[in-house]
Amino acid sequence: MNKKYFHVAGMTIEVRSDLPFNKNTFASKFDAFETSGPLEENIVLHHHFSSSLPLLELECSDKLYFRPPWAIYQQDEQWIYQRIKPKPPHKNYYQTIVTNKEHSHLDIYNDDTIKQKFLDGNLTSLTMFPTDQILTGRLLAYKKGCIMHSLGIILDGRGYLFVGHSDAGKSTMAGMMKKNGAQVLCDDRNIIRKKNDIYTLSGTWSHGDVTDVSSKTAPLVGIFFLNQSAENRLEPVQDETTVFESLLACMIRPLETRDWWEKSLDFLTLAAGEISCWNLKFNKDGKVFNLIEGMSHE
Repeated sequence: MNKKYFHVAGMTIEVRSDLPFNKNTFASKFDAFETSGPLEENIVLHHHFSSSLPLLELECSDKLYFRPPWAIYQQDEQWIYQRIKPKPPHKNYYQTIVTNKEHSHLDIYNDDTIKQKFLDGNLTSLTMFPTDQILTGRLLAYKKGCIMHSLGIILDGRGYLFVGHSDAGKSTMAGMMKKNGAQVLCDDRNIIRKKNDIYTLSGTWSHGDVTDVSSKTAPLVGIFFLNQSAENRLEPVQDETTVFESLLACMIRPLETRDWWEKSLDFLTLAAGEISCWNLKFNKDGKVFNLIEGMSHE
C-alpha cells in the first residue's frame, strides 16, 4: 500500500493510493505539512484508479444536493459524491467518492482523466477535488471547527486570527507581521477548533499572495476584523450577535447540506461568546504590529 501522511489542525490526513507516489506527486506547498505517521485523529483518503467507475444504485430519494460539478447522495450512514460534468444529462463523471458520515474515511474512485493528472504530478489538492476545502470544511463540522477566510499568525506562542474577505488587507497585514518576527500560518485560509475546552488556530496549505504556510497549531487568543483606515486602532467587539455575523460572513462553506449548517452554526454561536474579538483599524505604516505585540504581553 502506498501512503503519505499530512498534519493539519491536530489531525493527520493519510493519503493512500493504488499507484505509487513520487517526490513531485503533490505541490511543494504540502511539504510543510508532510509527516511520518498517523496521529490519534487520522483521516483516510484512498485513491483508486480505473477506466470505469463503480456503478452504484442511487435513488432520487437519496439525493441531498445537485449542482454541477457535484451531486451528493446519502444512503444509510454512507455519503456518496459524484463529480459530474457540467452539461446535461450529467451521467458522465470524473470521480465517485464514498465516505462515512463523519468524512473520516473516503474511498475516491478516479477515472482515466484524473489518473493522468495524478501521473503528471504537482497536484494542488490531496483529494484531487478542485479544492481540499470540500473535505476539510465538512469534516471540521463534526470536530467543533471551521475554516475562516483569514490570516493566521503565531506571536510569542499565541495564535491571532485576522478575518476578512478578499482585498481586506490580509496579505498586507501578513507582510507587516512577518517583518516584525511573527510566524505566518497562512494568509488566506485558517482553521479554528475547540478541542479539550481550548480554542486553537492552525494554518492550511490554501494560501493567497503570501506563500508562507505552516502546519503549526497555537492557542487562539484573539480574532481581529480587518478595516483599512488612516489610523491604527483596536476596538473591542462585545456584542455576540455582531461577532457571530462577522464570523459567519467569512466562514468557508463546502458543499452545504442541512447537517453541515446545523453543526457549523452551533460552533460559531459558541465561538462568538467565548473568543475575544476586536475591530482592527490599520494603515500600512507597520505600527499596527505594536498593538498586537502589546496584547501578546498582557
